[in-house]
Amino acid sequence: MFGLHFLFVAALWALPLAGLPVLLHMLFRRKSPVVFFSTLRFIKSSIQHTAARRRIQRWILLACRVLLLTLLIWALAQPVKILASGWFDTGRSTIAAIVVDTSYSMQLKQQEITLLDRANDIALEMLRDPLKESKVAIFRSSAVTEPEQLEPAAKILSEWANLKPQPAPLPLAQRCADAISFLSRQQAGQKWLVILSDMQSREFPTPLAQPRDIRTVLFDLHPERPVSNGITSVRLEPEQPIPGVGTQAVLEITGQAGDVPFANLNVTRLDGTPLKTITTLQGSIESTGRCRLRIPVKEGLPLERWLLIQAGLQREDDLPWDNTRSQLVELPAKQAVTFIAAPSQPAASTIISLALDPWKGARTGWPIELKTAKDLTGREQVAVLPLTDWPDAGRATRLANFARNGGIVILLLQPGLEQTFEKLPDPQKHALRSILPAPLAPTLPGGGSAGATGRYRPVPPLKPDRVLEGLTDPSFRLDKLSVSRFVPFGAVTENTASTLLHLSPAESDSRAQPFGLLYRRTVGSGTIFTFATLPENRYLSPPTHPLLLPLLVGMCLRPPEQRDAQNVEIGQSLILAGTRLDGINELEIERPGGERQRVPVTEQDGRKFVFSETAAPGLHRWRKLDTAAPIAIGNVQLPAAESELIYKPADAVARPGPNCLVVRSFSELRTSMAKINEPQPRWTMPIVIVLILLCAEALLGSMSQLWKPLSLRGLLPSTESGPSTGSPS
Repeated sequence: MFGLHFLFVAALWALPLAGLPVLLHMLFRRKSPVVFFSTLRFIKSSIQHTAARRRIQRWILLACRVLLLTLLIWALAQPVKILASGWFDTGRSTIAAIVVDTSYSMQLKQQEITLLDRANDIALEMLRDPLKESKVAIFRSSAVTEPEQLEPAAKILSEWANLKPQPAPLPLAQRCADAISFLSRQQAGQKWLVILSDMQSREFPTPLAQPRDIRTVLFDLHPERPVSNGITSVRLEPEQPIPGVGTQAVLEITGQAGDVPFANLNVTRLDGTPLKTITTLQGSIESTGRCRLRIPVKEGLPLERWLLIQAGLQREDDLPWDNTRSQLVELPAKQAVTFIAAPSQPAASTIISLALDPWKGARTGWPIELKTAKDLTGREQVAVLPLTDWPDAGRATRLANFARNGGIVILLLQPGLEQTFEKLPDPQKHALRSILPAPLAPTLPGGGSAGATGRYRPVPPLKPDRVLEGLTDPSFRLDKLSVSRFVPFGAVTENTASTLLHLSPAESDSRAQPFGLLYRRTVGSGTIFTFATLPENRYLSPPTHPLLLPLLVGMCLRPPEQRDAQNVEIGQSLILAGTRLDGINELEIERPGGERQRVPVTEQDGRKFVFSETAAPGLHRWRKLDTAAPIAIGNVQLPAAESELIYKPADAVARPGPNCLVVRSFSELRTSMAKINEPQPRWTMPIVIVLILLCAEALLGSMSQLWKPLSLRGLLPSTESGPSTGSPS
């Protein structure tokens, strides 16, 4: 009853001996002797009361002795209670969900065996032994296209394929929650949840739920002292090299604080042929577990269309895959740029055209092919328009459609346009709102136009956008650029729009508020940049500031999602878009292993090609169906976050208890489960009770004279009376 058992059941046959005090009492009971005495009524009554009191005392003492012997025999039989008999209750139907961490951090080696291999072996042991009669569902880090199903353990064993590392788009805690929800929907006498993980902190941002009807086994596989440094990032700043603008390589390393890793940085062709060794680097891991190294790229990059910037650590460690990392670089391909000049602003138009192409087409390697026209030609990738008047509804709509299909539009607005906007026809205003980044502010706070409030300075955001990478360097003297007049916009309300450069008053003015100088808005697959002033002495000082050339050129280059060279992490999609793909409805992509797959165009939110099956790291080559040369290449890298080996205590993820075991290995699980299922002695309290009764029995036996009931007569007031007279003999 209640899971109570006895280690020595035979001792219970001695329970009849508990009646021995009663037997002895009956056999050796003595009668009170009769003593003749004078007939005194009060003495007779006193004797009767004393005899009744002694009789009650003897029965209480007798009951204590019987209970004493009963408890002694019960204690000698050693009562025990099996606390968790359900762990091995083979008479009930059992289902289980095994959640295995297959993220890339499980590739860390311990004694030449990866953590993922250990998890693989433990999962097989669970299927062969404790779960062999159960139905089981296997959950991995990466969710499958079809939902998990329960299958007999024997069938899973017969079809088992060794676990492979996978992308982990969601924390493992989410997969555990999916498994718990899955088990809760099933009907079974017993439910198990088995989790195998290295307990990386990013996998368990919050503790796991622990339902009472599910028995949880958490295998904590994290190493005690991992020896690993990893390269989490290698990139160029700016990401897309621009002729005439300096560039540098940035290398980020993670590891144990105080480590001094050595790294090589090289430039190679796609086939691995070395072209240039930049340098050998020595870093020092800070207390945060990271270090960042910046290396100027002297003499520029080799004149190759495709390049790989590869970084590698010189020392081998327990996690080999993160010791190398690369970035795919494409030297800027020529962009066809149509410049629609403003006749009423010849000075500004000249400055803009020279910033776009200082050599006027004479330099072969310049990434911009500049053409001047009065409207869009249909053969450009970029349109640049200095606006001295608002375009009509038809042109505004054409610009929006051009951007929606992957084009880039750069608008430079003449100050004062904001004062005429409200007078425009409603169709024209509606068309303009589809290309402007935010609602216009007709006047500045306090009244007046933008030019009436003094001078402003551009202020970059805390994290510069890609078009500003490297341009906020002190050498560009951004603080020397002064803006006296601009088109003021209100707050950015569109989710697709953002402010890249802010304007702040050069002099303190409590009435003034920051405005924007440069905005970006995403429209479909393309981008619209808006510069809130013109490069002209009345509005911008100096109009030929060194920021203008790299800024305009950088905006003309393809955004990362439209470039022919892309760098993504495993599991992220490769996207190809742009006007150069107009008329093409299907492309072919070649995976690192040589397997080819056709990718159709999608019209959702702009015309583009999307390839989502990036489960293998390496180079993915895009091709037209009738050509052999690649038109674009994607470089798929392993997840950088998996290199940061920060572990979470297992008891902070799942609290150990009767329904939850936290172990480090399968042998430890066997030991823990055997210990739980061993009978647990529960006879401490009976012994304590026995000792208390022994003390009570001794007290009653030795101090029987103190056992006197309280007389109610003594509580009454005494009355004066004469001496009593005895009866005559």
